[in-house]
Amino acid sequence: MNKKPGDWNCGSCNHLNFSRREMCQRCADPRPVSAYVPPSSGSGRTISVLRGDWYCTCGYHNFASRANCLKCGASKSNPGGGANAENRPFLPGDWTCTRSGCNEHNFASRTECYGCNAPRESGKFIN
Repeated sequence: MNKKPGDWNCGSCNHLNFSRREMCQRCADPRPVSAYVPPSSGSGRTISVLRGDWYCTCGYHNFASRANCLKCGASKSNPGGGANAENRPFLPGDWTCTRSGCNEHNFASRTECYGCNAPRESGKFIN
């Protein structure tokens, strides 16, 4: 199989996955943030974390409507089962928007602020 733009290799089992897959076809691990291709490369994929979305302790990004993690089945309401996307801990490369009144936590992969669409250049990087 030829690798096309947006296709990604799983970090756990090294399986080559099509760009449309959110989880590895072989081992079901979630697609890593680094495997997302910015829209300028032609794939049209971006990371959209909406208010109410949550991250499970297994690391999977779940939509607000889910009561259980899509990957591991942990309950959102179970202590330790999930964390609100807004309360996700800062990781290397994450940044805080410094536009007046915003102060939104943005993931390293975002080129614009999640809260106000200001360019990343207007933010403060967190190490």
